[in-house]
Amino acid sequence: MSYFRKLLILFLGCCNTGVLPAQPDSYTLQVEGPAEASLITREHPGAAGNKNGFEGGTVLRNRNRFHLFVTEEVTGWVQTRTGYWKSRDGKHWQRSGTVQASAAAPSDPRYSIWSPMPVYNKNERRWNLFYVGYETNGTIHGRVFRAVSVQHGRKGLAGPFMDVRGTVIGVTDTVRNEWEGIQGTDSFYPFRAGKKWLAFYGSSDAASYWYVGLAQADSLEGKWTRIPGDPVFKNAENPIVISLKSGIYLCVYDDLTMLSNSNRIGYAWSADGLHWKSSYLEVPLTGSIINIRTPQSIIPAGDDTFWIYYTGNTSGRFDEVARIKVKLKKAGDPERLSWKARQK
Repeated sequence: MSYFRKLLILFLGCCNTGVLPAQPDSYTLQVEGPAEASLITREHPGAAGNKNGFEGGTVLRNRNRFHLFVTEEVTGWVQTRTGYWKSRDGKHWQRSGTVQASAAAPSDPRYSIWSPMPVYNKNERRWNLFYVGYETNGTIHGRVFRAVSVQHGRKGLAGPFMDVRGTVIGVTDTVRNEWEGIQGTDSFYPFRAGKKWLAFYGSSDAASYWYVGLAQADSLEGKWTRIPGDPVFKNAENPIVISLKSGIYLCVYDDLTMLSNSNRIGYAWSADGLHWKSSYLEVPLTGSIINIRTPQSIIPAGDDTFWIYYTGNTSGRFDEVARIKVKLKKAGDPERLSWKARQK
């Protein structure tokens, strides 16, 4: 067989739709400095009336400001509320108001609301707020809801928001993955991947395992359907995704390998949003935080560095908001000294 014929066969084989996409290079996240703990604590004036602290949600930049949408555990797991906070520098925060509050009846599917994730919808010219609602004790039958900003344009981020009828992902959907448990859906984060939208969604038995899979839609407003198959991540919750200029997708998530006294934040990367490789970052715990709960963002800070915001348990049983700067390093790049080594 001639050399050119071999090349032709190889080319035609690569064009076959059954060929798996090229796998991305390996990446690591390295800590760039000490964690900035206690950004929002019990002592903050905006935390008045909040007995248990902050959990989940996300931090994003819009119109040259940092914006935080976060679950406020006013009394605990149920009858929570979504707080909206703003900051000019990402370090000093002011509470702007309450975006939404839980329903009063335990039988209501919004009796406990969690995981607020605002995403701008260019089709609707509105901010879409995805969130999870639970009934009864705040840990079962989680459903994903979508609300839209009343005001059009990016200025509508502050709300108010109005709910769209129905659910994005529900507990009675006819097509579900076998690994989904009684908790229903515990998180939902959509991101653009080519001409389609993908979203990480999580589920659990609310006791022993937490898995994450993918859903897909032609547009942000849906209709959303689960992608059948095994979980993308295990022992994980609340992935948040960004797209790098190189085209690689990068995400951070709650690493639940250890359920207490954990300093881990999981992260993963993908070339197409469907196939992921994962690792974890060990964060030096500072201040009163003794356990990392949930990453809230990975925000570009220049020169391949990023701010990861996260919530953490404290010895005083109040969940605080903190952040740490990390550096993204591609395998094969020249080795860099760790932050601790550079301080010597």
